[in-house]
Amino acid sequence: MALDTLAYGGLIPSRTSAESSEDVLGRLTLLRDLRVAYPQQPILASSVVLRVSRVNSSEEEKPYWAAHGSRMFRLSCLEHKAGLNEASPAEAAERDALRAQIPDDVYIDYHQGRARNHAVNRAMLDWTAEGVFDYLLLPQDDTADYGWNIAEARSLQAAIRSRGLSDRAITYPGADEIGCLLLARHACQQAGFHPSVCPRYSGAASPGILTAYEDRPIHELLKAHLAPLGGIIAPSSEAADFLLFINAPAHEQGIGEYQWLAAHGLENIRERLPAYAGEVAKDKGFLRTRREMETPHRSPEEFVRALLHTLASRQPVALADVAFVNGADLILGDMLVQHPEIVGLAAYGGWNTAGNTLGTVLAQAVLRVLALRRGPTPEQQAAHLAFLFLRLLDDYAYQARERTLCLVEDLPALGFQPTEERLEDPQQAEAVEAKVRERLTRAAVPLRDLFIRSGRARDVSVSDIHLPWHRLFEVGFDVQVEPS
Repeated sequence: MALDTLAYGGLIPSRTSAESSEDVLGRLTLLRDLRVAYPQQPILASSVVLRVSRVNSSEEEKPYWAAHGSRMFRLSCLEHKAGLNEASPAEAAERDALRAQIPDDVYIDYHQGRARNHAVNRAMLDWTAEGVFDYLLLPQDDTADYGWNIAEARSLQAAIRSRGLSDRAITYPGADEIGCLLLARHACQQAGFHPSVCPRYSGAASPGILTAYEDRPIHELLKAHLAPLGGIIAPSSEAADFLLFINAPAHEQGIGEYQWLAAHGLENIRERLPAYAGEVAKDKGFLRTRREMETPHRSPEEFVRALLHTLASRQPVALADVAFVNGADLILGDMLVQHPEIVGLAAYGGWNTAGNTLGTVLAQAVLRVLALRRGPTPEQQAAHLAFLFLRLLDDYAYQARERTLCLVEDLPALGFQPTEERLEDPQQAEAVEAKVRERLTRAAVPLRDLFIRSGRARDVSVSDIHLPWHRLFEVGFDVQVEPS
C-alpha cells in the first residue's frame, strides 16, 4: 500500500499539496477499518520521506523551486549540519547568506509542507505500533549526507528503535523500488524464507563508496534493503541462498547518460551543439563519469569472467549495477551481451539510484530463488524472463546509450535543444516519442537474439514503447516472452 497515493494522490502531489495533516490523515483512516474488517490479511505500507530536490526545476516540485531549488537544497544541508554543531564558521556564514536570499514566504510555505508530511509519517509509526500495519517502510527519496530530510529520517529511525519496531518498520534511502521490496517481503513471509546473500564487488574499495543519492556506503545500503525481506549477509558463498554481484564505483558514481559522450568525445557534437557541449564539459558529473570509465581500480573484464564462472556453477546469481547513477555501466553491458549465459541471471538492474537498483534486484532475485526451489511454472518463467529483458533494454540500452543519442541527435534534428524536461507541446512530444520507438525497436533486436540463443526463450516481443511523462528521462514499454 503506497500511502502517498492514498493520502495525497501520488508521490508528486505529496510534494506540492497544501492540505493540512488532519485532511491527509482523514483519508488514511479507511486503513484502520480494513484492519478491523480483515484482521488476518497482512497490510504492508510505505510512506516516502519528502525529498529536497537539488536542482532548479519545478517540474515535480512547487513553482518556486524553479528559482530557488539549488539554494534550498544547499541551505537544507547547512542548516542540518549546523544543528548538529558540525558546521564550520565558513559554512555557518554560507547558511546565513543563503537564508537571506530565500524569500520568507517560500521558506515558510516549504517548511509547512515538510512538517505536515513528517507528522503523517510519525502517525504511521503510531499505527504500526497499534497493529494497523504489519510492516511500514519509510524510504528517503533522493538522499544526501545532510539535509532537512535526513534529520527527519534520523528522528524516525530513532523512534523505530526506541519503540521496539525494528522488525516491523525501517527508514532507508530509496523510493521507486519499494513496491518490489514489499511484494518480495510478502512472498518471503508466505514461504518462511529469510534470504541470505553473499555480495561480490567489482572493486576493492567499492563496499565503502557513498553513491550520489544515498547517506551510507553501498555495503550498508545493501543491509538496509535486506531488512524488509528479513534477509542477512551470508558469511560465505556456500552459506548463501544466492550471490549478488555488485558493479560499484571505484571512486565516485558517474552519470549514466554521459558515458556515450565520454567514450566518443564531446568534440563530435561541439559544432552542432556548442551550448550543450559547453555545459557538459563544465559539469563535474561528466568528469566523474570519464574517470570511472577509465579507472584501473576496478576490472569489468574480471567481473564478467567471475560472473560467468559462477553462473556455470548453477548457484543463483543476481547482478546489481550501481557504478553510474541513472543508467547501467555501458562498458560492462557491452561485455555482458556477448554472453547468452547472462539470461540465466536470477536478477539484473542498473537504473536510477543505487537504492532503486539494489531493492529491485533483491526483490527479483528472492522471487526467482523461491520459484526455482518449487519448480517455476511456465507463467513464472515467462514473467521472470520478461522482467530481465525489460531491465536490460531499459537500464543498459536506453538509459546508458539510446537516451543520450536522442538528446544529441534526434532532438536537434527535430529542431529542439537537448533536454530531459517535459515536452509541453503534444506534437513535439509525439515526434520525439516516435524517434524513441525507432531506437528501442532496433536495440531490442540483438537482445531478443541473445535470449533465443541462450536456449531459454523461443521468442521475445516488445510493444507499446512510449514516453509516459512526455520527457526522455524515463521510457515505458511492454515485453512478452515465450519461454523454451
